[in-house]
Amino acid sequence: MKRILGFTLAEVLITLAIIGIVAAISIPSVISNTQQQEFKTGLRKAVSVLNSAITMNIAIEGESPYDNADLFNYLKRHMSIMKTTEGMLGFYWVQTSTGAAFNNAAFYTTDGMRFEFYDAGTSNISKLPLYENENIFVCKGATTSVRYIDGVPVNPDYDFSLCKGCGAYGLSNNSDETTQPPCLITVDVNGDRKPNPANVNCKSLDCAKPYKLSTPNGSKLTDIFSIMITDKQAIPYGTAAQRAMYQAQK
Repeated sequence: MKRILGFTLAEVLITLAIIGIVAAISIPSVISNTQQQEFKTGLRKAVSVLNSAITMNIAIEGESPYDNADLFNYLKRHMSIMKTTEGMLGFYWVQTSTGAAFNNAAFYTTDGMRFEFYDAGTSNISKLPLYENENIFVCKGATTSVRYIDGVPVNPDYDFSLCKGCGAYGLSNNSDETTQPPCLITVDVNGDRKPNPANVNCKSLDCAKPYKLSTPNGSKLTDIFSIMITDKQAIPYGTAAQRAMYQAQK
């Protein structure tokens, strides 16, 4: 048999076949690992920009998240915002695992991340489940759409006892003496790109899908995380977010 550079044609073909098999096995793993690192880096950046916004609000405006119940506008005041929406249903529908759909508010930063909040101004309910855990609730607090008379909210359907600013774990004996619980928001570090949402063009409940979530222990991450806002800082919330944050810094 004719030899090619010291190898037979059969040997060359066998070698190429082996290389192809190894590549087919390893490339998906490499892509997945790269994506996981991107999600971790995105969360670290999201927490950083939130803490920078809180620090600037405290330093320049003299307001902490505990002092200002309108967390949506409080945070974006010192963040680089590309666009905002009062209701996500105008962009796409997303449902919880129980089939309910919620009209969250959100703003998008110029670096491509989406920060999502409960929008009290577009609903009579005062809290909604987090995508990560439907037993945990997002609470945004008052909005600019709520009217006041002599400091008293006019809207009787909104329970203001649930959120009057973001406190430190709701303890009356903490160092800052804040008595309200912390607030919870979500961030999608990929914005509107996959894996969340998977149905960005969905405009009705018929095609709505739940968010794809990280595994509870954080062994496999998606691009959406929960973040807790206290009276003075932003902290990753939940095992998956905390593990992602720790590994991003490792």
